[in-house]
Amino acid sequence: MKKLILFLMLMLVIQSTNLFAQDAEVVNFTAVLESVLNLNVTGGADQTATFDTPDLYNLGIDAVGTTTVTMESTSNWNLQINAANFSDGAVASIPIDNLGVWCEATGIHVIGGEVTCAYTALGSALGVTAIDQMLIDNGTGNGGAALDNAFNLNWTMGTMNGTMNLASMFAQLADGTIANIGTFTTTVNLTMTALP
Repeated sequence: MKKLILFLMLMLVIQSTNLFAQDAEVVNFTAVLESVLNLNVTGGADQTATFDTPDLYNLGIDAVGTTTVTMESTSNWNLQINAANFSDGAVASIPIDNLGVWCEATGIHVIGGEVTCAYTALGSALGVTAIDQMLIDNGTGNGGAALDNAFNLNWTMGTMNGTMNLASMFAQLADGTIANIGTFTTTVNLTMTALP
């Protein structure tokens, strides 16, 4: 009987050992975080400035409209602006520096903090030129999502503010700088660049 009990106990130990036997494998996992840079015009892509009264020709249009933009970036960035002269499609043009823009931060990042912009009011509007100019730049670190980097670009025309053309639209028509009245168009280029 002792042999039987000893045999049963031995079988139980062997069974228990088999229950606890294990095998293991591993899975190697790699996460790749690539650089992301996204500029998005979310509203106000089309703007029109209509000069139809003497006051508008003399004083300009303070608030043509607003273009809303967001930026998403895994690194710090800057935003530059340029445009060609307005053209009537023939030979007449309006100097592009009659168009001005100034910035407002509407996201979490603020001007003077995470971002910088030297043009934050109508009186300091940036006169647009054909050569890239800095509009919004990195401050203390402006990488982030669209909620962080949301801005209003406020357009003005003919107001002679900031670095805009110093002559009124009437004066430019009178001296031949603007050859004739009519409909003139241009395309404003916004260029977002990742910083090293």
